[in-house]
Amino acid sequence: MLIIKDINNLKDYINQYKSENQSIGLVPTMGSLHDGHGALIKSSKEHNQKTIVSIFINPKQFNNKADLEAYPINKGNDYDYGIANNVDVIFEPDEIEVYPNNFQSTKNISFNDILCDLHRPNHFDGVVTVVKQLLNIVSPNKIYFGLKDYQQFKIIEKLIEKEFSQIEIYGVETVRDENGLAMSSRNKLINQPNKEIYKNFISSINDFVSSLNSEIEIKDANKLLEKFLKENSHQIKKFEYHEFRSIQDLSLEGQIKKSRLFLAFYIHATRVIDNIKILI
Repeated sequence: MLIIKDINNLKDYINQYKSENQSIGLVPTMGSLHDGHGALIKSSKEHNQKTIVSIFINPKQFNNKADLEAYPINKGNDYDYGIANNVDVIFEPDEIEVYPNNFQSTKNISFNDILCDLHRPNHFDGVVTVVKQLLNIVSPNKIYFGLKDYQQFKIIEKLIEKEFSQIEIYGVETVRDENGLAMSSRNKLINQPNKEIYKNFISSINDFVSSLNSEIEIKDANKLLEKFLKENSHQIKKFEYHEFRSIQDLSLEGQIKKSRLFLAFYIHATRVIDNIKILI
C-alpha cells in the first residue's frame, strides 16, 4: 500500500494506472477508519482495479471549532486498516495541498434548508468544496459514499450529475455494530452505557416503522412519529429533526414505502445522525 501526501506524486501513479486502462475507485474519508469505511472499500475493490482512500479532515465542513478539534485521529490504525483491506493508495494531503492560496470555495445549491443543512450552516458548502477538489485531483472512474449521510449522498449525486458526469457514484448501506449503532468515526466517542440508550431507542424506532402501512402518506407518518417519540424517546432529550422524507428528492410528498426516516439527536454531548431504510 502506498501512502501519498502530495498531488504531483499521486498524479504520477494515477497517470500510470490510466495508461494501463485500470479503473480507479475513490473512497473519501476523514480518517479514523472503521468497518463502515471497510464496506466502501470492499465495494470499490469489487468494481475497480485500484482503490484510493483519501484521508483529510476538512476544516471547511465544520461550523463548530470545538467539534473539529474533537474529531478522532489515529493515523497508525488507519494505515493498518488500509493494509488489512488491501487498499492500493492512501492519499493524505495537508490543508494547503487541498486548498492552495486564493482558493475559492463552492456554494452548495442542492437540498438546502432541510435536515442537516438547516442545523449546520455552511456544512454542505464545505462538503461540496472538498469533494469537488478530490474529484479534480484524483479523476476516479467511480466514487463511494455511505448512505448513513443520505442527504450528503444526494447532494454529491447532484454535483456529479452537473459537473462530473463521466464519474459513477455508488451509495453503500449503513454498517451497524452489535448495538444497532451506525458505524461512524464520531460515534466512537459514545461510551457503552450511552450505546445502550441508543440500542433501545433504535429498536423501538424499528418496531414503530414496522407497524406502519407501507402506503401511508409521508405527512401522516410524520404525525404518528411525533406522537410516538413523545412517549418513547428513551432518555434522548434533544432532537434536531425526526421525519420521513422521500428517497428521490427528500421532499415530504409520497408514501413511506419510498422514503427513509431521518434522525438527528444528541446522546449527551455527542450528536448522532442516522436514517432508517423502509423495508415494509
